[in-house]
This record gives sequence, structure tokens and C-alpha cells, in this order.
Amino acid sequence: MTESYRFDRFELRPSERVLLVDGAPAALGSRAFDLLLCLVAQRDRVLSKGEVLEQVWPGQVVEENNLSVHVSALRKILGTGAITTVSGRGYRFTLDLLPESAVEPAPLPTPSLDRPTIAVMPLSVLSDDPRIGFFAQGLVEDVTALLARVPGFILIAHASSLAFRGHPAPLQEVARQLGVRFVVQGSVRPKADALRVSLQLIEAASGRILWSAQFDSLASETMDAQETIARGIISELEPELTRAEIAHIRRQRPENLDAWAHYHEAVGTMAAQGWSADGMATARAELRRSTLLDPGFGLSHGHYALLTIVAANIGMVPDTPELRADVLASAIEAITLDDGSSEVLGYAGCALCDLGHYRHGIDTLQRALELNPSNAQAHVAMGAALAMNRKLDAGIERMRYGMQISPRDRRLGFWGWLLGRFLLRADRVDEALVEARQSCRADPRFHLPHVLQAASLDRLGAGTEAVAALSAARQRRSQLTLDEVTLTHGRRIGERIALLWERAQPPG
Repeated sequence: MTESYRFDRFELRPSERVLLVDGAPAALGSRAFDLLLCLVAQRDRVLSKGEVLEQVWPGQVVEENNLSVHVSALRKILGTGAITTVSGRGYRFTLDLLPESAVEPAPLPTPSLDRPTIAVMPLSVLSDDPRIGFFAQGLVEDVTALLARVPGFILIAHASSLAFRGHPAPLQEVARQLGVRFVVQGSVRPKADALRVSLQLIEAASGRILWSAQFDSLASETMDAQETIARGIISELEPELTRAEIAHIRRQRPENLDAWAHYHEAVGTMAAQGWSADGMATARAELRRSTLLDPGFGLSHGHYALLTIVAANIGMVPDTPELRADVLASAIEAITLDDGSSEVLGYAGCALCDLGHYRHGIDTLQRALELNPSNAQAHVAMGAALAMNRKLDAGIERMRYGMQISPRDRRLGFWGWLLGRFLLRADRVDEALVEARQSCRADPRFHLPHVLQAASLDRLGAGTEAVAALSAARQRRSQLTLDEVTLTHGRRIGERIALLWERAQPPG
């Protein structure tokens, strides 16, 4: 295989599966890399869409729209003229290759440990069964691909981690060679009629285990269950990884924090304080600091826009024309800066919908899901937008799906309350009460699930329990008013809650 292809400011290294831009690795997904390599290696001709799909997605049924999304992502990195669409025929790579150099390719720069870096190491296979070996290799690739979508972390390419397969090294040596802060390692072994995957998240420099878990699969369903297990691993690993990085950030001096550090601080605040007024205010302030340090940071712009309009829509900050203009500007700026990021589009699209710009918001959310069909936040936001547009049943099911694929998400408290509110609107009172109670457990500081619980119990005729739930809501938000109840739950519920108000005094 050719050692590398050089063109313009870029170098494509097939053996290392990396694209360098001015000598630095580009953030490029595995499938986008395969697509680029396919086009560059056959640059002397036009490739039909069918040929590209067969070579990049062999043996899979893939919609042409998926190909278009990846071509668009590549053009964003390489420039619009790098890949030409030949009408009615297909695609062709059009940048000129630079002459071959007699000098060996320069080694990849070691990522700075000032940025959170992580490597997924090859799994130890405790079996001679080759099928289990293939399963372990595929599982590492899937987990690596899913981790690459977690914003805020530099993921070391799978090819670099493979250098340690069969050649175990001390963690400190792994940290030195790969330049990583965190390592995921583990094993796969047969267990009766199942396979057991054991994983650990380790701080590489100290060797301290930050998280460990086990996942089981029926041996007869090994290959079919690979993707399911990978998603289960990510649902547990992502919050632990974020928590570990926040702990690292808080050991640094505040004046040394960069834009990413402030972004992680915002995420950590919401995880620790929930959707409380103080938590949202602190998170919004951290996101604002992040954008001031780096005005080109699309993710912070999008997240700030969403948290700000949510705060206004639930009565935590005054809903003014100035605030709405600020939210709209931040959402548009996020999309302009990074329209190739599913996370950015998910936050910005949700903010647009919450502003009432449904057409633009839904289109943006749809693009987010085309880029990453596993974006739980975008699914929940799409469901809420559908429900707000009188498609209650479809919206509820989409929201449930988003929550199902991210079962340990830090936002479940808010999502559960919002889902419960739509269930109550659909007169599915028992289901609304279940969601309200689960939301209370997911985020004990958030007052609105208790209001929803009170409204559901009142609808079921359980007046005493409804009063207790309303009292709990007022205890969590002492500034809660009937106007806020009406704002968040509607006039009908506001009128019913008013009848319970005087009996529901918060304790103390």
C-alpha cells in the first residue's frame, strides 16, 4: 500500500488511517477516511455512486444520502473543489498529488496532555475460538468509532493502538508513546453460553482505575450483538470519562483554563447540580466564558443557545426580545461555524425549535441525525418538536427512543419531565406519572418533575399525594410561582394547581 498521498496542505496515510492537515491529524471518522482513500486511490477516473457504496460499505445496504453526507464532511475539510460531482455519473477526486518525497514520512505529533486524549486498547481474548477474536476486534473498532463522536476528547487512531496488540506494555509507556491521558482496556472471555466483556477506564499516568464494568452477550448472538454491546459500553463510559476530565480540570489553576475546559465545566455543573436555577446559571456563564476565549467554538455557541432559551421557557430567566435575539444569533453562529458536527447541529436545532423557528430547527435536527443516527439529544429534540406541532404520538415515541439509546444520560431528568408533560397532554396520565417519578429520581434537584407529578396525581384524584408533590416542588424552587406553573404546564394545569397552592407550603 502507498505510504502516503500528499496534496495541497494535506497528507493521507493509509497504513496509519490518518489525514494530516498542515501536519496535524484531522478529526475524520472511519467511514469518511475510507471514502477519501477510495476516491484518492482511483483519482484517474469518475467513480459511480454504486462503486463507491460497494467499496466503502461492502455488503451493506446504505442510502445514497449517507454517501452525500460524508462527501459534504470531506469537502468541509479539503475545500469544495477537492471532490467533484459529475452529474449523472458519480464522484472524482480532483486535487493534484504532490511528487513523491524520498524522505520517510514524519512521525505523527504527540498530542499535548493539556488536552483530554484517550486510546481504546486491543482487548485480551481469553479463548482460542477465532470467532471471539473477530468479535473482540470489531468491538474495539465500534467503541472507538462511537467515542470519536464524544465532543471534547482527542481519540487516538485505532491503528496506533493496534501496535500494542500481543505486545503488552506498562501504562506509563502507553501514555508516553500515544500521548494519552486515559486508556480503555479489558478482555473478552466465554462464560457458559455467553460472552463476557470486562472493561476498565484508567488514568494512564497514575494507573488509577476510574471505572470498570462487565457486559454479557449470548455466544450464539455474538456478531449480531456487537453493536448493541458497543452502545451499552458508551452509555456507561461517556459520563465516566467526562467526570474524570472535569476532575482533572478542577485540579488546575482557574486562570489557565481554555475554552474546552470551560465547556467541560459547564457540562460538569449540569451533571452535579441538575436543572436547578443555580446549575443552569453557572453552566451558561461557563459556556459564555468558553465562547469569549474562542469565538470560533461552535459547540459552546450551540449549547449556550439551548440552555439560555430553555431557562427562559421554564421561567428561570426573563424572556425578553434581547434574550431571544441573543439565542438566535448564538444558534446561527454555531451552525455557521460547524455544520459538520452532529452535536452542534443537535443543540442549535433544538434552540431554534424552542424559539419557535420550527422549520429551520427541524431541518437542522434532521441533518444532525444524518451525521450521527445515535445522537440521543437530537432524537429527543426532534420528538419534542413533533409533539409541539400536534404530532403527539409520533413525538412521544421519538423521545422515548432517544432516551432508550442513552440510558445513563445526564439530561434524563429534564427529558423525562418533558416527555411526561406531553403524555399528560395526550391524557396518558398513568404513563405521565411514571415519567414524572423517574425524572425526580434522575434529577432530585429539578423542581418541574414534582409539579408534573402533582398535576398527574391531581388528575387521578389523589389530592393528598398531589399536595405533597407540589410541596416538594416549592421546596426545591422557593421562587416558584403559579405563573411559572402555567408557563411550563399550560393554563388548565395552572388552574388546578392553584387550588392546591395554599395547602402545599414547603416545609420549614
